[in-house]
Amino acid sequence: MNRLALFLAILACPAAALAEDGAELPTRMSLDDEPREKQDVENDRQHPDDWGTLTPMEFIYKHSELEGGIMYTDFGSALQLKSHMAFYVRYGVEILPHVDVHVTYRYNAFGNGPTTPTSEDIQVDALFFGAGVHIPLHPEFAFVAGGGIGPMWFSSTTAPNSLGFAVTGEAALTARLWEVLALKAGLVLDGVNTDFHQTSNRWSVNLSYLVGLEFGM
Repeated sequence: MNRLALFLAILACPAAALAEDGAELPTRMSLDDEPREKQDVENDRQHPDDWGTLTPMEFIYKHSELEGGIMYTDFGSALQLKSHMAFYVRYGVEILPHVDVHVTYRYNAFGNGPTTPTSEDIQVDALFFGAGVHIPLHPEFAFVAGGGIGPMWFSSTTAPNSLGFAVTGEAALTARLWEVLALKAGLVLDGVNTDFHQTSNRWSVNLSYLVGLEFGM
């Protein structure tokens, strides 16, 4: 009995000390009032998981992206074309977390100059259908990669026009300039099968340096 009284007295001492200091004892076990870690909006951004709540047009509008820029292309030697600046525009839709499908149009027009015996005006158009991935590296930076396939048209004022088939691959880095605007820079590698400026169909490899702006997503 004496031991029980001593044990109760020992338990009462800390409670009395807290009461004298004005401290409040916890009334419930809960983590609701604990500070929560701030969410990383870039790395944990909302994924396009609202297929069931939006119409197809609403989904495309909400998760779409527009991109445009310039490409400096070094054509393969078999095409007998000098290096030149091209323009491109791309429209894409994010269909899965960090995964998008897109369509890209390129336009390149120039005088071929000393690579041919006579003056030649060239126009190269391309239309690619492809997909890409967006990998966040930092809230302000990301790595993007993608690929596509499609036709490529070669028009000339001195040589027969030609339609070729091309595959393309791209790797780039993006830096966010604004909430929905990012600067993009990277490399593009094309493989083109065409008989333009050639006696028979053969593959040519083109290397391009890309700088553009992404708007959306």
